[in-house]
Amino acid sequence: MKNRFAILRGVFFMSEKHKGEPLSKRISAFFRPFFVRAEYRSDFIAVVPALKITLIYLLISVIWIIVSDKVIETLLPNHHQLVFVSIIKGLVFVTATSLFIFWRSSHELMHASGLKSGKEELHAELDQTNTIFSAVLESSPDIMVFSLDRDYRYTSFNSRHKYSVLRIFGKEISIGADILQCVKKPEHAELLRSEFDRAFSGEYFSVTEEFGETEEARAYWQKFLSPIMDKNRNVIGLTCFILNITPLKKAQESNLYISYHDLLTGLYNRRYSEEIIKRTDRVENLPISVVLGDVNGLKLVNDAFGHHTGDAILKKGADVISVSSEGRGIVSRWGSDEFMLILPNTSEKEADTLVSRIKLALAQTQVNTIPVDISFGVATKTIAEESILSAIKSAEDHMNKSKIAESKSMRNTIIKAIMHTLHEKNPREEAHSKRVGELCKKIARKLNLSETEVNLLNLAGFVHDIGKIAIDDRLLSSTTDLSAEDMDIIHTHPEIGCRILRSSYDIAELAEAVLCHHERWDGSGYPKGLKGEEIPRFASVIAVADSFDAMTGKRSYRKILTTEQAAEEIRSGSGSLYDPAVVDAFLKVVLNYDWDIEPWDI
Repeated sequence: MKNRFAILRGVFFMSEKHKGEPLSKRISAFFRPFFVRAEYRSDFIAVVPALKITLIYLLISVIWIIVSDKVIETLLPNHHQLVFVSIIKGLVFVTATSLFIFWRSSHELMHASGLKSGKEELHAELDQTNTIFSAVLESSPDIMVFSLDRDYRYTSFNSRHKYSVLRIFGKEISIGADILQCVKKPEHAELLRSEFDRAFSGEYFSVTEEFGETEEARAYWQKFLSPIMDKNRNVIGLTCFILNITPLKKAQESNLYISYHDLLTGLYNRRYSEEIIKRTDRVENLPISVVLGDVNGLKLVNDAFGHHTGDAILKKGADVISVSSEGRGIVSRWGSDEFMLILPNTSEKEADTLVSRIKLALAQTQVNTIPVDISFGVATKTIAEESILSAIKSAEDHMNKSKIAESKSMRNTIIKAIMHTLHEKNPREEAHSKRVGELCKKIARKLNLSETEVNLLNLAGFVHDIGKIAIDDRLLSSTTDLSAEDMDIIHTHPEIGCRILRSSYDIAELAEAVLCHHERWDGSGYPKGLKGEEIPRFASVIAVADSFDAMTGKRSYRKILTTEQAAEEIRSGSGSLYDPAVVDAFLKVVLNYDWDIEPWDI
């Protein structure tokens, strides 16, 4: 009895789990198992279910004795009957309480036997974690992992590492195998030994290795080596994680290339050039020559043929400059249509010779019949006190002077190339352009314009449809009715033509005439909806000549009119569609057959 009391007191007051806690918490901890069942064996107190059964038994016994005796005395006053009933009552009580104690004890024992051990739970969780971790290491094709003891022998490895050793060295590894004996080249084995020894010394580090002789086959792997220590902090081995970082490494190389290169031409970009200029601007590199080049007529080409053609010209120009410079200096794309060469230890005379070689090569270079023409400027820094920026500025000034002298000729060449391309695409347009130009010249003379204006109108009439170079051939040659969207596209050709001519000629009248040649006297034309005197005179002349030639020429969508019928159509449009003064001059030319234009034969 004394021992049991000691146990109870130890449970209540001296539990190691609650030692040092306030009395109220100890009392709460003691009575908690009476109402909440333990989940783990470490939380199970054997005295608790015994006390629960004892207390319940005591409570039932007291209630039974008091209540049953009172009831019997009231119901059975006869003494003999009372003795007999008391015997029966005692037997019932003993039987009932025995069954209760059996049921309750077995219930508590079954619960106790089913409790989980804290260690078992921890081991189960560790096993699950290890299973998941092993599955990750085994399933990833980009992770190799192995561990070694101090004798360089395998203590573990994943299948990816095992396969790699077999593929590279032709050896199949196993637990206990010496990793250094798997390596074929002695120098490679010594390198590995030095890395492993660093880890055995307690160092945590990583190294990156590169494999593959070609760019396509090149791969990068990063090794992370860590020492394995026992509880006394003694190194007993190492573990090595090897990650495939090829995608990351190539992405870094790509980003580096993009940051310093122009993606269109493949040359260095301005950012790189500015860094090179700073690094090159040293006394030992004197003289330093700077060459700047600007592509002539690029905007005109973009407007007429599209940016894909302009890009092709830039790439051709870049190729010619790179090849002609023969690896000398740094070639870069300095601006949207500018190139730069930085030539250390190069005199101005040598730089001029290089530019002459480049221009000679460019003279033989074309893109779709369009010549690749570049204006260059050269300047040289010869003394240390001079700023390299002033040399760049001087080269730019020389380039601009060359551009003024060369670009006009180049623009005219491009205009001819545009008209040639347009006429090649649609031979009918060539005959139409010639006839309209000739008729404009005749009308201009009847209007008593100056000879300069007559020549300009002749040229304006010839190039009035130059903007059609940017219109899809399918629309221009269509023999069916076009949709409203297609007509809107065709109606853009005056604006395109105007942009082309504005970048090519210094004469505003020519571009304005092309822009407005579809305007009508009553304001029903396009693109601006001008009317009356708002329409430039040159545009009014082209409008009449263009309409007349369209009426008398072959068209799939309507019948051909005779000269007289077409003249009458023009006369009827005087004051509504056409300038009355221009119509009068036109009628004097046409009705008197005062023009020498070849008849339509296309």
